[in-house]
Amino acid sequence: MKKLSIITMLCLSVTFAFADVTADLDIGTFFTEEQQAAVISGDIIPQMWIKYNAKSENSVESISIPRTKYNDEDFSVYEVVTDERFFIPYQLTDESKMTFYNTLTSYSGLKGMQYYSRRAGKPALLIKKCYRVKSLSDEKSPDITYDKIEPKISNMFLQKDNKLGTLYFRNELFNEGDNFVMVNTCVVPITKALFTINDKNEYKIYSFFIYDANAGGYFCYSFQVLRVKLDSVLKSGMMSPTTFSNRLRASTVHLYKMLGTDKSDKLNPWTGKYDKY
Repeated sequence: MKKLSIITMLCLSVTFAFADVTADLDIGTFFTEEQQAAVISGDIIPQMWIKYNAKSENSVESISIPRTKYNDEDFSVYEVVTDERFFIPYQLTDESKMTFYNTLTSYSGLKGMQYYSRRAGKPALLIKKCYRVKSLSDEKSPDITYDKIEPKISNMFLQKDNKLGTLYFRNELFNEGDNFVMVNTCVVPITKALFTINDKNEYKIYSFFIYDANAGGYFCYSFQVLRVKLDSVLKSGMMSPTTFSNRLRASTVHLYKMLGTDKSDKLNPWTGKYDKY
């Protein structure tokens, strides 16, 4: 009987240890109170980290990504991690919610996105082409204008940029009430020069949009993670975390633009830092 009780207690301990592994989809999951106040005032809060930190550009010692049912994965195995927090003022109605939804799936609208080029010391074109496709072998397809918000939709799009070349992403958009979660997964390997950086499904971008009626807008948390197959690429400093942090900021500023707000003055996430080669 005593032995049975011990086994029961052990089983309960394991159950409690694995219960609640993922966090709820709310503001407190992604933002501290200080961060909430900062982004409402207009700040965009970036972080970046790369394994080995060869160029001494890591802004933090590590990045702990809040884990939800939409990103239930161990991200500590990724060699590059960047994230940022920001706030989009947005008066939500049935009509404006539909507009927000269709903006998130406007793949053709990503064409022309700019990023801050450290080498040039000014904004430069990042995305040369972007459009929806139905498969890896499919031709260009028009964006879909949705008239109903679904719990989940999935699309694929092609993106050609001046940093990573032609990439294909699987886009998944989830809806919970007034909140949205967008997941972009690169479904092809990334190659650079003679190097294969990673395998398919090893470059991911997540965006969480949590609406707060009292604040009058969306609290947004975005992060991207990248696997890197070759330690030599990391140890040599051939790859920099700013490359990906600048990409993430480019998408943030472009989203503001698509929603009618000019944030081009914030295109450089690291003003006055990491500008020397």
